[in-house]
Amino acid sequence: MPARLVPLTVGDAPAIPVQRPVILIGRHPECDVRIDLPKISRRHCCLAQVYDRLVIRDLGSRNGVRVNGRLVDEVQLYPGDEVAIGPVLYRLDADKPAPAAPAPEAAPPVPAPSLPSLPNRPNDFEDELIPLDF
Repeated sequence: MPARLVPLTVGDAPAIPVQRPVILIGRHPECDVRIDLPKISRRHCCLAQVYDRLVIRDLGSRNGVRVNGRLVDEVQLYPGDEVAIGPVLYRLDADKPAPAAPAPEAAPPVPAPSLPSLPNRPNDFEDELIPLDF
């Protein structure tokens, strides 16, 4: 699911494209996404792609992670969710998958080939029987 967290807060908050399976967000220089604000913990939270789902997990931050106004430890994200990482507010934008190509029209059914008709003969088969001796 190509997705990104788009900042809704005015300031230096970076957009966060989800391009890897796990993205570490925080103030520490080793984080994948650095938000250098005092209310952001060194290792604040992480985004993880789990199969076809996107999950955010708080890593014990002091100011928490909120999704749609609710304080969470870990939760699945959906397009349009508002995510607050400390004081920074984001919205999850997810690209919609390309529409599937229309299915080709089904060909009309092909009739089964008919079998040739058998000649009509009388039911008298006694002349064709061969006697067997045991």
